[in-house]
Amino acid sequence: MPGTALAGSLAVGVISRPPAIPPRRPVIGPVDLALVAVTLVWGLNNVALKRALTQFLPLSFNAVRFTIATVLIFGLLLLTERRISVPRAHLPQLLVAGLLGNAVYQVGFIKGLSLSTAGNVSFVLATMPASTALISHLLGIERLPWRGWLGFGVTLSGCALIILSGGGTVSFGSQTVRGDLLVLLATLGWCCYTIMSKRLVESFSPLALTAWTMGLGAVGLVVLSIPDLLRQDWTQPDALSWLALVGSAVLALVFCYVVWNWGLRVIGTARTAIYGNLSPLWTGFFGWLLLHETWGPARVAGAALILAGVATVRRAAASRSEQRERG
Repeated sequence: MPGTALAGSLAVGVISRPPAIPPRRPVIGPVDLALVAVTLVWGLNNVALKRALTQFLPLSFNAVRFTIATVLIFGLLLLTERRISVPRAHLPQLLVAGLLGNAVYQVGFIKGLSLSTAGNVSFVLATMPASTALISHLLGIERLPWRGWLGFGVTLSGCALIILSGGGTVSFGSQTVRGDLLVLLATLGWCCYTIMSKRLVESFSPLALTAWTMGLGAVGLVVLSIPDLLRQDWTQPDALSWLALVGSAVLALVFCYVVWNWGLRVIGTARTAIYGNLSPLWTGFFGWLLLHETWGPARVAGAALILAGVATVRRAAASRSEQRERG
C-alpha cells in the first residue's frame, strides 16, 4: 500500500513506495462517440430544415417542433428521474437561460436559415466558441489572452468572408447576407445560454437542465410565433417536411441537447466544444450532396479561417486554464 514502510527500513529511515499512478482514462469514450453523433445529427438537421422551410413558415415550424420536444423531454425526465420539480430559487436562472437559448437564439436561427444557405448558416454558427470566450472575457469570467484575441479576429474575418460571398459573389445586399447576419446576432443568445449552463449543470442533471430550459424557452418561442401559427397553411407541408420537423424535435433537440449537457458535465466545456467544429463540415457535405449548394474559393477560405480561429481561441483558453492549475 502507498505510504507503507518497506521491511527492514527502520534502521535507515522509513522508505515509502511511490504513489500509485491512476489509470488513464481512454482517449475516446462513450461521451466522445455520442458527441460525434450529435455533430452528425446537427449537420444533417440544417439541411433537412432548409428543405422543410420551403413549406413551413419559419416560426410556426419552430413552435411546433419545440412543443413536441418539450413534451418528450419532460416525459423522459419523469420516467428516468421520477420527478420533474426544481427548487424555486433556480427558476429565474432557468427562465433567463431558456429564453436566451431557446427563444432568442431559435428565432434568429430559423429566420436566418430561411434566408440563407445551410452551409453558410452552419459556418456562422461555428463562431460560437470564439464569441462565448469573448463574452466570458468581457464579463470577467474567463480572461482571454492575446492569442485568444488573435483567434477571435481570424474567426470574425472568416465569418465576414462567408457572409459576403454567400450568394457566390461578394455583396452587401443579397438575401443570404441578411440571413447570415441575423444568425450571427442570434448566436449571442446561445453564447449567453452556454455561459449560464456551465454553472447550472453543477446543480442539475443534464436531462433536467435541458428539460427546464427548453420548456421555459418554448413558452416564449410559442408566444413570438403566434402570427406565423395563424398564417400557416397546414395542408401545404408534405410527408418529408413533417418527417423533418418530428425528426428535428426528437434528435436535434432532445437527443443532442441532453448529450451536449452530458458532455459539459463529464468531459468539460473545452473538450465538448471542440466537437462543434465537425457540424459545419457535415452540413457543407450534406448541403452539397442533397441541396446542390456550391462552394467557391471565397467560401472555402472563410470556412478555413473560422475553424483556424476557433482552434486558436480554444488553445489559448486551455493554456490559461493550465497556468491557473499550476499556480
